[in-house]
Amino acid sequence: MKKNIAFICLAVFPFLAISLADIGGEESLFDPEMVKTSFVQNLFSFIHRNKEKIIKEWIFLTEIPAPSGYEHKRANYMKKQFEKVGLDEAYVDSSGNAVGIWKGLSQGKKIVMSAHLDTVFQGVWEIKVKRQGNILKAPGIGDDTASLVNLLWSIRALKQAGFKPRNTYYFLGTVGEETGFVGMRAFLDATKEKFDLVIALDGDLGGVHYGALGFGGGKFVFRGPGAHTLQSRGIPNPNLAVAKAVERICEIVIPSSPLEKWTIINIGMIGGGKVRNAVSQESCFTVDLRSVNQEELERAQAEVLRICREVAEEEGVEMEMDLNEDSKAYQIPGAGESFLVKTVVDILEFLQVRDIEVNPLGSTEANVGIEKGILSVNLGRTYGRYKHTLREEAEIDGLIIAMKQILLLIHCLQ
Repeated sequence: MKKNIAFICLAVFPFLAISLADIGGEESLFDPEMVKTSFVQNLFSFIHRNKEKIIKEWIFLTEIPAPSGYEHKRANYMKKQFEKVGLDEAYVDSSGNAVGIWKGLSQGKKIVMSAHLDTVFQGVWEIKVKRQGNILKAPGIGDDTASLVNLLWSIRALKQAGFKPRNTYYFLGTVGEETGFVGMRAFLDATKEKFDLVIALDGDLGGVHYGALGFGGGKFVFRGPGAHTLQSRGIPNPNLAVAKAVERICEIVIPSSPLEKWTIINIGMIGGGKVRNAVSQESCFTVDLRSVNQEELERAQAEVLRICREVAEEEGVEMEMDLNEDSKAYQIPGAGESFLVKTVVDILEFLQVRDIEVNPLGSTEANVGIEKGILSVNLGRTYGRYKHTLREEAEIDGLIIAMKQILLLIHCLQ
């Protein structure tokens, strides 16, 4: 069984005043003996007994369309389920997040556990799930509907087992994750609570990300006067400007190693022109730039801007840009060796999860917690394929394993 486990102790960043002492220790909280207890066996038995009900609800939730900005039906459903299971508080906040609070003891930790409501599929209003053996197929079946189901059934399992939490849990179904962690950011910005941990339910099972990738790039638009092909000689051509800019951007030297400086650039979209027999008046392209290191991110971003301005001047076109500068790269010193990451990895190894990957390349709602200096990780939802496509697939058995990892983690944190 392949395990790609890379614990990285990153350099101290001056804007994060947090130490391993603040994090709370370096030892794993997981002990395989705890799985033999009647309490944990009760939890696992409950999940297995209700497997078909879990699948049925998973299908039901997936077939509720929830493009970013249109999550209200799912939010209302999650709120009702939080109420029905008997959480202490359940509501939809002003941002549209479904929030369920399970209160613990005053001396316990305050822990956020989130799954996002939205999908990337704008304009998809009819969804029908197909089941083929151990596979469910539909847009959004995995990302992130599987995590919503994991969240609900983990709470139900704990409730029926008589779990009395020491920690206070804030269970969230968040809006706008796919458009920049909108709901999570709004929730953490608005609350007066000081949270100890953020756990995002997202990504593939086995992925454990303890750092926050920074995002750069943006949209670049070139404009010119346009002309019919017969009168086009010497006319500034926005399409040519796009072509030159893309070629030069792809030649920017960016580090793939060491992992502390990992950076990547992608040209995601290109467009321009209305007809084939005229010079385009407006052409555009997008750059998706990501890095685990803020200094490398800023260096690459500066190169992209220099190239676009240089090309615009060479080709005699006007340029307009809409930059992505809101999501910076953040790392909490020592997070890779923290009790939280070690506990999660030990649980995954016990559950024999394949392809465990531990790294600081996070791109989930845990990023928002990390930005705020809160120790944060993601937990994978299941094994899946073709994420962000209309032929998305997710494994049923993987969902059950993912639920067990959540239950064991909550038990370990008790």
